[in-house]
Amino acid sequence: MIILFVDFDYFFAQVEEVLNPQYKGKPLIVCVYSGRNEKSGAVATANYEARKLGVKAGMPISRAMELAPNAIFVPMHKEVYTEVSNRIMSIISSYSDKIEIASIDEAYIDITSKVKNFEEAIELGKKLKREIMEKEKITVTVGIAPNKVFAKIIADRVKPNGLGVVKPDEIEEFIKSIDIDEVPGVGNVISERLHSLGVNKLIDILSVSFDKLKEEIGEAKAFYLYRLATNSYFEPVLNKERVPHGRYLTLPKNTRDIKVIEPYLKKAIDEAYNKIEGIPKRMTVVTIMQDLDIVSKSKTFKSGISKERAYTESIELLKQILQKDSRLVRRVGVRFDNIYKSKGLDVFFNS
Repeated sequence: MIILFVDFDYFFAQVEEVLNPQYKGKPLIVCVYSGRNEKSGAVATANYEARKLGVKAGMPISRAMELAPNAIFVPMHKEVYTEVSNRIMSIISSYSDKIEIASIDEAYIDITSKVKNFEEAIELGKKLKREIMEKEKITVTVGIAPNKVFAKIIADRVKPNGLGVVKPDEIEEFIKSIDIDEVPGVGNVISERLHSLGVNKLIDILSVSFDKLKEEIGEAKAFYLYRLATNSYFEPVLNKERVPHGRYLTLPKNTRDIKVIEPYLKKAIDEAYNKIEGIPKRMTVVTIMQDLDIVSKSKTFKSGISKERAYTESIELLKQILQKDSRLVRRVGVRFDNIYKSKGLDVFFNS
């Protein structure tokens, strides 16, 4: 396989720079304001000038203002970013009929049948970057590798506006170079557990018994890392767009009181569900904690879930989150995906 991964560089901030050329070259921070006060909320993204000052996504706006007092702070314009993203995705899809849209600013395409070798793949990647720049004035970083994960890792290493390649004869050395924290899907909790086992590099996975690995991080994640470490991961590019429908609301105060959170969660469900044209088969309750860390819990339904049942199930998912996490909740929301469309939708509801 030859997989090409596209990552739109600091996307939200870059769109703002395209729309407002006067921002270019200056520290720019795109924010999600909570509405409590002018400093309340979190950083959605920042351009590289702001990142050099220590500003990171997820950071409280108040902290970003301390680090970059002279930066330009702008509110998020999600509808604009979505429109630009759709246009760029359309360009990307013209390069392959196998495209997997992973998020608003990331996509994978399988170009195995479009090129003869990795040299041609590199030229195709350069052409794609040029076309996106010419039509949308947006720089993207491209990663090319024999599988999706390695394509993403090499892209992350060459940001921004880069093009990274891992050829088949380079895979063995590439695997040895990968820090375990570089691997997509390895978050802080799993990372800490792996480090405690002596796993600092991806290749270190092979020094730990599979049973021990499974015990620490679960069978699915253990198998995933083992396949990566042994170069036996060949998950295909999925021909689907991941377009979840979500809504998130800020609570009047940080709390763990379910009675306080419940009406906001139900309102989020109402607003998210009304955007859906069909029946969702998967629901995720998302909580943004007092320190702006994000904790979520999902449930998949074989036949679909009605809005009324979503009310009940969301409370159960919220309880599961609170049972495992002792922090106060700042914002709460819900996300629906795996949408099923049919004329007779009622027959697909779970009983």
